[in-house]
Amino acid sequence: MDKKLKLAVIGHPISHSRSPEIHQDFANQFNAKIEFRKHDVTSDTLGTWLTDFFKDGGKGVSITLPIKEVALSFADEISDRARLASACNVIYAKDEKLFADCTDGFGLTQDLEGNLKTSLKNKKILILGAGGAARGIIPSIIEKYPAKLKIANRTGSKALLLKKDLEGKVNLKEKNIIFEAGGLSDDFLLSDSYDIVINSTSVSTQVGKSIGLPKALFSGTRLAYDLFYSAEKTVFMQEAFENGAEKVSDGWGMLVEQGAESFRLWTNLIPDTSRLLEKPID
Repeated sequence: MDKKLKLAVIGHPISHSRSPEIHQDFANQFNAKIEFRKHDVTSDTLGTWLTDFFKDGGKGVSITLPIKEVALSFADEISDRARLASACNVIYAKDEKLFADCTDGFGLTQDLEGNLKTSLKNKKILILGAGGAARGIIPSIIEKYPAKLKIANRTGSKALLLKKDLEGKVNLKEKNIIFEAGGLSDDFLLSDSYDIVINSTSVSTQVGKSIGLPKALFSGTRLAYDLFYSAEKTVFMQEAFENGAEKVSDGWGMLVEQGAESFRLWTNLIPDTSRLLEKPID
């Protein structure tokens, strides 16, 4: 790659994103030249921004909250991963077309099973939240054959819609996966114990705000995982650990691993993630 590759990450807000540093680390491994910038883009400005970016020689875009779902409509081709998720976190140019993909689920399962040595097979898993972040990871979790998957959202009807959407695309009975969805009521949350609890809500980005979950929820939980990443323990991680979770983790490993998969889509190069996982960027 002699020419500098034009890349970007977009979302709202976006100032916190560490994607430029991560992808620069990947590029350095191959002496590749890239330009990777952050852009604050909302759903209202997304279409115009994408048109201008790719018209001006852009190669690939990482997409973060809250535009992962709406971004799907701007692609010419959609991968199976993005189709199942009804959301995308990557759009890239190839053969004069725009391709949408979703590498979030790949990043999560790679971090859970490869880095944290936590198998998903035959496990009972609770996902908190039913937005674009949850949509992005659920298809990949299903492919690991958990025994049970439960989605809980503050607005229970949104969780039920997500469940209905997925059931229209995947035969969960054939995979012997029990799939439930509902609200954040204690009755619904505490009707099971969970091996893994995953937070996909934005509560961890709101300083000082409690997630407000029943303490008994984490009794017997092997891993409480926050999709969001932070230099300190997130509120979710703190509450989970204090209330009985054996182990807690933020989403740094997921971010690095999904970034590596995105980098592969853009460049056909597979970067080594180990250095970033051992020593996160300051």
